[in-house]
Amino acid sequence: MSKSRSNLHLSLLGFLVLLIPLVLGLYYFQDLMQEKRDFSPQRLVFDLEEEEEPAEIEQPKAEVLEPRELALGGRASLPGGDPFAGLKLTVGDQSVVSDSDGNFVFPPARRGRSLELLIELEGELVARFDNVLVGDDPEAEVAAGAALQLLAPRPSQIEWSLQVPPLVPPEKGRKPAKKGISIKLGAVLVEDWGAGGRVSVKGSTSLPPGAGIYTHLAFDGFRVASCLDPAVVKQAGSWEGTVFLSPGQRWYSGLHELSASFNAVVEDPGLIAELEKELGEGILQELGEVSASGRVFIGQPGVAEKEDHEVQAYTVRMVSAARRYRDGLRSRVDEIRRLGKGWNPKLLAIRNEERPGWFHEPLVGKDGRFAEANWRAYLDETWRPGLLALLKEHRGKSDESESAAKKYQECYNRVEGLLSGILQMSRVYSMFVVYPVFGLKPHEKDFYFDERGREDLSVLKRIVDEHFERLERFMSLVEK
Repeated sequence: MSKSRSNLHLSLLGFLVLLIPLVLGLYYFQDLMQEKRDFSPQRLVFDLEEEEEPAEIEQPKAEVLEPRELALGGRASLPGGDPFAGLKLTVGDQSVVSDSDGNFVFPPARRGRSLELLIELEGELVARFDNVLVGDDPEAEVAAGAALQLLAPRPSQIEWSLQVPPLVPPEKGRKPAKKGISIKLGAVLVEDWGAGGRVSVKGSTSLPPGAGIYTHLAFDGFRVASCLDPAVVKQAGSWEGTVFLSPGQRWYSGLHELSASFNAVVEDPGLIAELEKELGEGILQELGEVSASGRVFIGQPGVAEKEDHEVQAYTVRMVSAARRYRDGLRSRVDEIRRLGKGWNPKLLAIRNEERPGWFHEPLVGKDGRFAEANWRAYLDETWRPGLLALLKEHRGKSDESESAAKKYQECYNRVEGLLSGILQMSRVYSMFVVYPVFGLKPHEKDFYFDERGREDLSVLKRIVDEHFERLERFMSLVEK
């Protein structure tokens, strides 16, 4: 009896041992399922929204542009810059006439972005320019057009340079038509907006309709700007080209060159084939390039003369300083060369006492050896720092908005080349002439990329002499 009871107790104990893990497993399983329900993705998003609502991003307020009253001024001229008096210019309901100097001014007024410009002489229409920038009234209607998007959003000024070819009466101007294909330039309107600008040129051609004519503007032989798209010849043989100047590009006053050209090489072959149906097969291919160019005066003569005065004075100062540095270096090197032929230290000491020459410190010490410290002091502490200061000043001129030093690009580049060339000469002289005279190794501060060694001196001399020669015309830009 007691034995069976003991077996029963053991069975119950074993059952309880097995039941405890089962109960714990069910408990954890139920808790896990509840956790999944509580932290479903939807609930997570809901919790985040309850804890912190995202801040509403404030949209930037549109800038309210205040309309301004702008004056329109400029100058009308003939090709070459001579004034054109008596031209009537009309913008909207305003009209002015150019005076004896070619100048004209529209009174300040509130105008829309663009209007039509009419140019007349003695009641006859000379030229018409569409969509000319005349103001910045934000409430005025603006004509549509992709090119108008390139207009200055807020012009700081509106200055025009208008050029009209001399008008010849038909009975006096009739000439027999020339055979072949030609391009002619007509009226030109240059718009200066203070930040950027535009050049519009009208012309005529004997090219067939659909041909493309490319225009570009140059000053003193350097291209200033080119057209974005070619002008397309119309049915009547007329065309109108457009050249935009970037907002960061500065205008300079003076004579520019405007060119227009057609070249079959850059045209679509399909278009050439269509054009040659009228002219004859192969004519355009054999023709090559057809071009025309003319001088256009931009700005005011007084401003041009002032800028040229500044360039002239700057060039004279830089060239004079460069010549002093070159001659001073040469004279010292020549003296060293003479010493290289042989010298008597005692006689040299007497000579230095009587006539120091360029050197106020002797080149040779009392021991008869090369006074290197004196040479290094002259070259590294006086000569090169002075020349490098000139170079730094010159390069800094490109960042000065009011400086006219870069008006003539050739002048600016040649001053740079002149100063740099003389600096290189100092390295070649010291490395391949001075130190070898005394049988010494070159100094580390005279490092020069050794291509031909001493032979590079003749090359550098020719380069420097050429810069001196070509800079002479910039030293006399304005008649004295």
